[in-house]
Order: sequence, then structure tokens, then C-alpha cells
Amino acid sequence: MALPFPPFGSPGRDSPKVRTLVLTLVTLCVGAAGGFAFYALSAPAAFLTGSTALVTLWVVFKLPTHIPDVMRNGTFSVLGMMIGAGITPEGLTHLSALPVAIVGLFAVIAGATLASYWVLRHVGGWDRLSSLCGSIPGNFSLVVAVSLDQGARMERVVMSQVTRLIILVTAVPFALGGADAAGLRSTAPPDYTLIDVTVTLGLAFASAYAAKAIRLPAPTMLGPLLTSTVLSGSGLLTIAVPAWLAAIAFTVLGSSVAVRFSTVTRQGLKRMVAASLLAFLAAFAVAMTISFVISLIIEAPLGAVFLGYAPGGLDAMIALTFLLGFDVAFVALLHATRMIALAVAVPFVIALFADKVRDADERDTLDAATPR
Repeated sequence: MALPFPPFGSPGRDSPKVRTLVLTLVTLCVGAAGGFAFYALSAPAAFLTGSTALVTLWVVFKLPTHIPDVMRNGTFSVLGMMIGAGITPEGLTHLSALPVAIVGLFAVIAGATLASYWVLRHVGGWDRLSSLCGSIPGNFSLVVAVSLDQGARMERVVMSQVTRLIILVTAVPFALGGADAAGLRSTAPPDYTLIDVTVTLGLAFASAYAAKAIRLPAPTMLGPLLTSTVLSGSGLLTIAVPAWLAAIAFTVLGSSVAVRFSTVTRQGLKRMVAASLLAFLAAFAVAMTISFVISLIIEAPLGAVFLGYAPGGLDAMIALTFLLGFDVAFVALLHATRMIALAVAVPFVIALFADKVRDADERDTLDAATPR
């Protein structure tokens, strides 16, 4: 008699598609467990911070994980609709101070990069090219692509970039938020229906596609965010993202942040972690100092300014801004500005200095190998 399900050792169970599905479900279950645990403890941004923390531990112990790109991008679109619905005219009070804030943003980019580079190079003992690539704040995919093209030590670059993002997502909410930020957020009215949710999701994915077509930065989040802001603010449509869907979206986002850590190899892991942590602290000190000064000048909350300057992913930082109750439009525009500036500058800057940096690294290697 044929078995209703294929046995464990069968080709069906070992197929790549089945393995990917199982790894995805396991990763989401681990992330959900972390989210519920943090929620029970009234931790701020519980489902985002909890899923990131627990999946990171899972990855550290070299247990397999996977979050498909299509799922991660879909999550960004759902969160974009939800966050956009929370932007109100009253929440745009700090946009008039944006020019001053942008000056501070460029100061943070330069200062944080230099501080992180110095630590990685002189304390961590990293080569110059990897130190430079590992210090550029944000725009992870672009930095990794350019670093790979220029021949940097990718395990070092990824370690520095991912360590920075994971600390920002898991630690910053505790510094800037409180127990009241642990609650689930919802933009759905009490009498919402599944049709309302379906319409919201359809608009989210359609606007993400349109934003990608016109080459908007971070299109999967910013496209739906802009659409939601217009439709919700004008009263044309009620955006229905209920609490249960928001919890799922934040769990996927947190898990996908942690999964990036799986690309780091075991070789020199402890030394790389130590150097990356110290580099983060140096960059954090620069960002917080400048944020404090700018917040006094423009009379904005320190948390909002710091989240606008934080050297992390646009998606995660905007999600944190929303969860912690700061000005989403202000933070989103600062991160969009940073992404555009880095997208234009990073390939040219790294290409300009790569040859000189490589030559200097080669001279250091030869000098170290020469008997004295």
C-alpha cells in the first residue's frame, strides 16, 4: 500500500523546494517564538526585536535558516501600507527642518564611516579595503555588491554590516522606547473584513511594482508607503492591516535581518565580532552626538533624529520609527536621502580608493613577511 506521505529519505522530501519550504517554516516559527516571548515580557517593538534576537541565536549556533526574497519584499510592502496610514498632517511638523537635518545626515555618514574605519583598521587589524567597505553606513546590498566587485574580504564586510543592523534593531528600541511600545499596532477599523485586507494587500503589491518600475529607492516599502499616505490621508480608503497581520510582517522582517548573519563563516568569528562591535560603538557615538546637536537646533525629539541618522536598513529603521511613535515622514525622507546619496557615491568612492588601498595592503603584507 502506498504511503500517504513520502518517507524521510525519499527524493521528494530531499528536493530543494521541499527543503527550502521546511527551512522557511522553521525560521518563521523560531522568529514567532522570539516575538511572543518578547511580547510577554512587554519588550518594545516585541515582534521585531524578539524575532531578530532569537533567529540570530539560531544562526550563531549554525542551524539552517531561510527567508525567501519574495516573502521579505512582500513584508516590506505590507509594512509600507501600514506605516503610511499612520502619517497624518500633524505628524509632518518636522519637515520644515529637513534641510538642517540633511546637513547633519551627511556629517553622520562621513563621521561614522571614518570612526568605524579607524577602529576596524587599527584596533581590529583588518585590511584597508575591508575596513572601508565594512564602515559605510547602510545600503547593505549595494555595499556588498561593490565590495565583492573590488575584492574585499567579504566575511569581514558582511560581519560589520550585519552586526550593526542587528544591534540597531534589537537594542535601540530599549533605549528609545518603553513598555507601551510593545503593543501590537493596527490600522484596521474594528469592523474590518477580509475583503478590506485583500484590497489593502493588492494595493501594496501593485504600488511596490509601480515604484520599482520608476526606480524609486527601496521601492517595495516606499511605494506602498506613499500610496497609503495619499489614500488614507485623503479619506479615499481605509487601510486594513490588522494586528495579527502586522505581527506576522514584523516577525518576517526581524527574521530576515537575522538570516543575513548566516553568510558569515566560522573563520576568525570571535575576532570579527569583537572588531565589528567596537566599530559599531564608534559609529553609534558619532551618530548620537550629531543627533543630539541637531535635535536641539531643530527642536525635534532625539529619538526621531537618531532613527533618521541610524546606519541601518531603511525598512527596519522606518518600522522602528512607526512602532516607537516618532515622525515617520521625517525619518523616511532622511533615509531615502541617505540611500540616494550612497547609491551615487559608494561605487565611485570605493573604485577611486580601491587600487590605492589594495596596493597599501599588499605592501603591508610584504613588509610583515620580510625577515628583519
